Formats: sequence, structure tokens, C-alpha cells
Amino acid sequence: MRLPNLLRRARRTIPTQSSGVKVCVVIAAYNEGPNIGPVVRGVRAVLGPGDEVLVVDDGSVDDTSANAAAAGARVVRQEPNAGKGRAIIRGIQEATGDVVVFIDGDGQDLPEEIPLLLGPIAQGADMVNGSKFIGRLKEGAISRPNYYGNLFMSAFINLLFGVKITDSQSGFRAWRLDKLREMKIDAKEYEIETEMLIKAVKAGFTVVEAPVTRDKRAFGSTSFKRVRNGTRILFTILRLRLGTGTTTIVSTRRRAVTREAHT
Repeated sequence: MRLPNLLRRARRTIPTQSSGVKVCVVIAAYNEGPNIGPVVRGVRAVLGPGDEVLVVDDGSVDDTSANAAAAGARVVRQEPNAGKGRAIIRGIQEATGDVVVFIDGDGQDLPEEIPLLLGPIAQGADMVNGSKFIGRLKEGAISRPNYYGNLFMSAFINLLFGVKITDSQSGFRAWRLDKLREMKIDAKEYEIETEMLIKAVKAGFTVVEAPVTRDKRAFGSTSFKRVRNGTRILFTILRLRLGTGTTTIVSTRRRAVTREAHT
């Protein structure tokens, strides 16, 4: 079935304000000044008036915070830069409502496809993983090494944990917030998606995938370091399979808002 047809069907099942469900979209961003404004505006366009867009600015040195706030987001800054994992954890702590959606701040995910993730949540899923491999990859959306690296990591997770995931590194996901806060997360960098996925599987949560589109970046470049972050992702898979201990564990339960930027 084509993505436009799926999108129309998903919009008929999207949680609404009338059902009492509040959605919070969390965007972790680092030096995404040129990209963050259009992303926030795109997200706001598909949300209800009582929903929230939360941008966690991970120590940016550009105008990420100002542009996000001007576009209508609540902005929380953490300084200095601590890594995507820590930014996502901060977003989980600060999020409000019943359902949280994660979307990248670089513009590669399409905000108008958020209903594709929310539809299965409304039907009982605990986590919905947006997969570009069962959806659509636009030209220039992913490098060849990252393409095959993602497929390898997904196959490795499937082998070790007995699941059928096509896009284990997706950053475009929806969660029931209460389920997400049941987990303890200690990722610091890009291994955050892997840790959250595997812990959801081990906890017995209902995890489904939805086809989404992945576009190329409009501006800037990724801070993903292929060797460093790939190694951290592989180590995370093995650690969670072998059940070895971890060091600093950061609770994802909500805490009071500390610093906000609305400039």
C-alpha cells in the first residue's frame, strides 16, 4: 500500500484532544539552526492545540534555541553538549502528556507522517518504530556505509532477540509515555535508539513498525561518527544480550523543568 494511502488511514485513527490524549513531540538538536524552524512548524501543523513541541538543545553554539522558540516550541537547553542520548533522556524527563513522539531536528523525517506513528498507538501499541526500509528512502537520504550498517545492526538484533525489526536505528518513533518511563536508560550518544528498542522488547512491550519517508538534509552535516558510534551501538547490543552491568544509569521519570529558553 502506498504511503499517501497509509497516511490517510492513519489520520482517521490519530489520538485527538477530544479523546483526552495529549501528544508531546520531542526533538533533540545540536547546531541545527537552519533546519529546526521548519521542523517545528511542520510538527505544529499536525498537532492539536493542546499538544506540545519540546526541543532539547544539546549545547548548540548557533541559533537553534532561538529559531525553535520562534517557531513555537518549548525549548530546554543543556550545557555543555552531552550527546544525543542524554538529550533524549532529558526530553523524556521534561515531556508532558500521554504519548511522546521523537523526530530528528535535521529535517530528514517528515512531520506530516507523525499520524502514521500515532495510529498504531491509538490501537494499542506501546512503541511504534518508523522504518525507512519498509517506507521510502529519497536520494541522498543515507550514505551507503550507514545504509548497510543499519541493516547489519537490525539483523544482529533480530538474531539475538528473536524479533523482526527492519530499522533499529530509526530516530522517528512514538511511545506511550508511561511505558517509556518504566525503563532505565543510560545511553549517552547515538546508541540511544538501540537501547530503547531492545529494552522495550525485553520488557514485553508491544512494538510495531510503520513505513515512513527519509529525506536528505537541507543544511549542515550529521555529527554521527561512523566508527565511534557504530562501535558503541554494537557494544550496546552485546551488553544487553549478555546482561552485563552498566555504570551511570539516568532515570527517565519526569522531573521539574529547570531551564527554559523562550527567546
